[in-house]
This record gives sequence, structure tokens and C-alpha cells, in this order.
Amino acid sequence: MDTLEILKEFIIEDRGKYAKPFSIKTTLEKDLGITGDDTDEFMDAFFKKFNIHSEDFDTGKYFHSEGFDIFFLGAIIRKFTGAKSLSNPIYDITLGDLVRAIEAGTWIDPKL
Repeated sequence: MDTLEILKEFIIEDRGKYAKPFSIKTTLEKDLGITGDDTDEFMDAFFKKFNIHSEDFDTGKYFHSEGFDIFFLGAIIRKFTGAKSLSNPIYDITLGDLVRAIEAGTWIDPKL
């Protein structure tokens, strides 16, 4: 069984089934709805399950926080006004990013 298939099984076991099929381009936040407090729980379980060195992982770098977020509100305003972002955008982690981490045994910043 390949790494993506093993990852899919873990996600279904941890989060339940999804209507859409998974691919390496499936994103955790937008496609799977993993955000806020669920992010910490999911990523902790992921790092433990696959024995991944995760000291370089920063949840805030990749996921929006739960509840009212002033930066998210600003992003919505910028989207409708066409203004440029004042900060780095959130990078939505894909299953491909998780596969790379599993195969390397350590978190690899996908933006690099």
C-alpha cells in the first residue's frame, strides 16, 4: 500500500468519511474542513501516528484560528476591495505535503 493510501486510512479513522475522493492536492482546511481547535488535535495525532519530527511545525502558519479572527475579517475586506494583503497568507496544507512529511520522517515547510 502506498503512503497516500495509508494517509487516507488514517484520515478516515481520525475524522470520518468524506464525500469527495482524496488526492495529493486535497487540502486540510478548505477541502476537509480541518481548522481551529481541530487542527491541533489532528496534527498531533498525525505526527504521533507516523512518528514525525514536528518541532518546526507552527499551526498558526497554516491554519486559521477558530471563532472571530480580525485577520480573517481583513482578508475578506481585501478580497472585495482588491487591496493587497498586509501579512503572509495562510498556506493550506495538502495531503501531498503530509505524504512528504511521512516519507521524510520530519515536517518539511511546504512553502520552501
